[in-house]
Amino acid sequence: MHRLFQLTFLISAFLLLSGFTVIGHRGDPTVYPEETFQSFDSAFAQGANYVELDVHETSDGQIVVQHDNNLVRMTGVNRLISSSTLAQVQQAKTKNGEAVHSLADVFAHYQHTNAKILIETKIAKGEPHPDLEAKIAALINQYHYQNRVMFHSFSLSSLKRLQKVLPNVPRILIVGSLKRITFDSFKYVDGINISSDLITPDLVSQLHYIGKKVYIWDEMNENRVLWNWLVNLNIDGVVTNYPGLGHEFQSLKANAVSENVNSLASNTSNNALPIYMNPYQPAVRKRTLAPNAVVAVTKRVRLNQAVYYQIGQNAFVPAETINVAPQAGWAHLFLNHRIIIKTEALQLRLVDDPLQPSPTATQLTNGTIATVTAARYYNNQLWLRVESGWLPASEAQVLPPETDNQLWYYQYSQIPQQLKPVIHLPNNTAPLVSN
Repeated sequence: MHRLFQLTFLISAFLLLSGFTVIGHRGDPTVYPEETFQSFDSAFAQGANYVELDVHETSDGQIVVQHDNNLVRMTGVNRLISSSTLAQVQQAKTKNGEAVHSLADVFAHYQHTNAKILIETKIAKGEPHPDLEAKIAALINQYHYQNRVMFHSFSLSSLKRLQKVLPNVPRILIVGSLKRITFDSFKYVDGINISSDLITPDLVSQLHYIGKKVYIWDEMNENRVLWNWLVNLNIDGVVTNYPGLGHEFQSLKANAVSENVNSLASNTSNNALPIYMNPYQPAVRKRTLAPNAVVAVTKRVRLNQAVYYQIGQNAFVPAETINVAPQAGWAHLFLNHRIIIKTEALQLRLVDDPLQPSPTATQLTNGTIATVTAARYYNNQLWLRVESGWLPASEAQVLPPETDNQLWYYQYSQIPQQLKPVIHLPNNTAPLVSN
């Protein structure tokens, strides 16, 4: 079984996806006992790029993988690691029957895979830790894990010592308070692992600006609602109790193509648009984007066949009726106007979306008059929506307003020639196609 896992592991589990790194916190602890091989294997199988583990030192100077310094919570045996030998510690068994592992056990177990590990050094007050970091470094060098580990710790002193013995291995400071993020600490660390309660988009940008990576940890109860918010942040990694859920959002984000827009835009439609928390697994927000509303858009996100515009933090709208400036003003000129179907065929089949046109069952007969309910420029072509679907403006003629039309004609004349739809002049069968 382990050989089969290793094969799967080598083929797929460690293909790093763009976006952010998923780190299984103590493995997959909601499914299997934490910091056991079973828990680590499950995290990797769920798509984690790293597993996180904690280390303590025994009385005989060995490095043990456990979160607590006392074995009672995980094994039922009331024994302090720091006052016990490795042999005494390994007499205790976790609920799945595994012995408490040493760090050397873990390195040996995964030596012939691509497993990557985030190590947390636990520096408890009053707990002896002579040369802890040097001993970890010796094991890393012995098992050739130099490019397969990272460190994080609440102890800046421990990270300073790690910088001396393993200067090329990434070091991350864990913080639960903004007061701990100081310029002095930046000299010793490559990144910050910060509570999800404290993180903001501005803080991520500021840390990236000074060259520090940003990782997130949560109070170990993260859920889909939190991930709907978290996935929008430009973070480098997440330490999560739910590696499968993290990998799900990681994959969605990795498959998306994001482009900066930074422009004004409008919902050129008579219908309101839903606003989603993110485009990856759209969770609808209570408010909507009103018809003809003008907004600032920052990004365009393409995911599979769907396209969304970001209009704020945790706010995305489908792109079907969104026009960015200056096309937004041109498209608005034709909203609520009547059009005459003018096609070479007797019937014109409508489509359901101008961004990814799929024919609908609806056809309009040549000469039919319909009213435009939405307009969208896409790939330098104007599309018009009527009650039953979308059609290219090249298959119709627009009827200009019957009264107070001087301003309309002027605005129409400002549209670049190649983007102008044909209009049908009153009392004149010849369409106006130029200024």
